Amino acid sequence: MSSSTIINLLFLLTFLHKTQSFAPILPPHTRTALHLAPASKVHILPTENDVTTAVHSIVASAAQSAISSRGHFALAIPGGSVLKVLTSLEPSWDVTKMTLAFVNHKCVLIDDVKTSIEAQARTKFLNRWGVAIDNVISLGGTSDGEKEASEYEAKLKSLPESILPRDDEGFPVFDLALIGVGDDGHIGSLYPRRSEIDVVDGPWVVPAFQKDPPSISLTLPVMQRAARTVISAAGKSDKYPNGKAGAMRLAIAEESVTPKEFPASALRECAVWILDEPNGSELGMGLSSVEKAVGDV
Repeated sequence: MSSSTIINLLFLLTFLHKTQSFAPILPPHTRTALHLAPASKVHILPTENDVTTAVHSIVASAAQSAISSRGHFALAIPGGSVLKVLTSLEPSWDVTKMTLAFVNHKCVLIDDVKTSIEAQARTKFLNRWGVAIDNVISLGGTSDGEKEASEYEAKLKSLPESILPRDDEGFPVFDLALIGVGDDGHIGSLYPRRSEIDVVDGPWVVPAFQKDPPSISLTLPVMQRAARTVISAAGKSDKYPNGKAGAMRLAIAEESVTPKEFPASALRECAVWILDEPNGSELGMGLSSVEKAVGDV
């Protein structure tokens, strides 16, 4: 083989190496572009009351652990069924050492009890707990999604690390994030097939324009980085005798879905899933116990 042929071959190999498309290797928390790791912490409890008891124990334990180790407890909550669960909780920790943020929230007046998660939370439990206004990270009360998301992130970033820790990439690490899942798989206000679910290494908070008025939402990497992420589903109705059983199966076990199609599936590996028997009925699993569920967090 002549020297010119060898040079041409080397040039060709170099060209192919530089131009071949390689999938980026992303950090473990950015799962929107990765295969889905299996959910290893799934607990089906006999009753809705058992699920409530487990969540209450987890919140209390997380609060006491954070306050004991760092002097403060950072909690993130959504609206919906999670508010119902927290309504019957009596705090056993010092609530003056707790900061509460929202996983998602509509861009509405914060005192509108019909639409504001904060107003609903205050009515249901925050006022009874004695949580001060300064201990809740509130929206500004406008309908401007871009502005509200930007300002909410700025408020979170203004918190010292003693209040809201950061990881080595600068993302916040909540001591506990309680996440709700919609029938369509949305988590927070990250809805299927929308660009918000694609944010894996950018802002902490994004505006979401799925509905009018818009919402703000914590991004996927923030949800995944919480020290403890808990998803619970319990209760049923005449219309939905098995609650969200179908959604739970898709989120936890269905191999054909992707986070883009069903965002909750992106939390499979990092979340502890606590369901009552109807909501877990499509998973083909046996019953667990409150103690095991709490111990898995």
